[in-house]
Amino acid sequence: MSKELSQTAPPGEGGNIDESETLRTRIQAINEQRQSDREFFITEPELLRRLPVSRRTLFKWRASGKIPFVRVPGSRLVRFHWPSIEAALLRMQRGPTQ
Repeated sequence: MSKELSQTAPPGEGGNIDESETLRTRIQAINEQRQSDREFFITEPELLRRLPVSRRTLFKWRASGKIPFVRVPGSRLVRFHWPSIEAALLRMQRGPTQ
């Protein structure tokens, strides 16, 4: 927990409790979103926001089978299962492992 969240002053002593509650609410919403992301498939633009790679690199990884994807039947739409992507990236990890 960050200092901003753990150090809240009583009203009238320089702290703003409403601000702290808003920050806590935002953090909780982000955590809930991360949890729900683990249950759904994501789009290519969302995957590119999460990974520091170019669209071309992502295409090459897909074509070479380095990362899994699902093509929606009857369309050109492609979706990615985030936990599977994380697992694939960990398999590509280089260097010493423990």
